[in-house]
Amino acid sequence: MSEFILCGPCGYTKENKSAEKWCTVCEEGLCADCEKVHKSIKSSRNHRLISIEDYRQIKDISVNLDCQNHDKQLELYCKTHDIAVCLGCIPFHHMTCPDVIPLDQAAKNVKRSVALADLEDTFSSTLQNLQQIITDCVSAMELLNDQRQDIKNTINDTRARIMKKLDDLQTKLLLELDKKIW
Repeated sequence: MSEFILCGPCGYTKENKSAEKWCTVCEEGLCADCEKVHKSIKSSRNHRLISIEDYRQIKDISVNLDCQNHDKQLELYCKTHDIAVCLGCIPFHHMTCPDVIPLDQAAKNVKRSVALADLEDTFSSTLQNLQQIITDCVSAMELLNDQRQDIKNTINDTRARIMKKLDDLQTKLLLELDKKIW
């Protein structure tokens, strides 16, 4: 069963409603009613909303949206340096860069970018490698179990031969003893 994601604003008012959308800016779920309100408020109407199903696929991926140097939100993208930057970064490191654009504009074509395709290929290759590692581990465990059983059988066979040899030796010695006594 999928994890139940609550509507953030409704939860604030002690209601438990299921979220239908996720606001990537506010980082909280929204029910249908709160989504309408969210879209109608000037300060949040341009926030990016995604479906809860899409959010579930990415929720465990950690993405820091704050600048590590200035503790401000990353809002711009410098094409020259291929990095997301905040307004505080511009005067110090990117003042002469001709191609600093809003981060949301840079993200529009990210699905079609070569970097994303390379990343997808890397993930696909990594997934195949992991699947091969799992297969190899399972095979190695089966081989190890087979070898363990072979060793156990060899030990049991050796023990049986030793016991038979000792029994034969005991019988022979007792017969010789009986001959000498009688």
